[in-house]
Amino acid sequence: MTVEERLFALWRVAPDDEPDPDGRFGAVYTDPVTINGTPMAVGDLVERARTLHRAFTGHEIEVVDRVTAPGKLVVAFRHTARHTGPWTTPLGEIAPTGRTVTGLGIDVLTLAEDGRVTAIWVLADELQRILQVHDVS
Repeated sequence: MTVEERLFALWRVAPDDEPDPDGRFGAVYTDPVTINGTPMAVGDLVERARTLHRAFTGHEIEVVDRVTAPGKLVVAFRHTARHTGPWTTPLGEIAPTGRTVTGLGIDVLTLAEDGRVTAIWVLADELQRILQVHDVS
């Protein structure tokens, strides 16, 4: 399984739906992993995944482009899910709407020699997803 496949397999399934979430994430990410310049413990990353799965269900991830280089992987992807739980955003909490939202994300990954992710620069279009759950017409 490629790094990309292992990475997205983690995020498609709620962490507690599989045994040993910390071990599963630790097999893909170093501990800590640096995200947008800030070190994050694997346990905190697992909690981030739990939060995502509390707010959204039915996760689908479609890779739209990728670039590889020694020690690097850049993946552009479309993430689609149904908003079924409370969603905490920078603009406040949004109650479940049942709407399906789609957002584009770009991850620039730095890889260790063992293939685990040591650092990520993440760009996600959160505003577009927030607008999709609100009736802005």
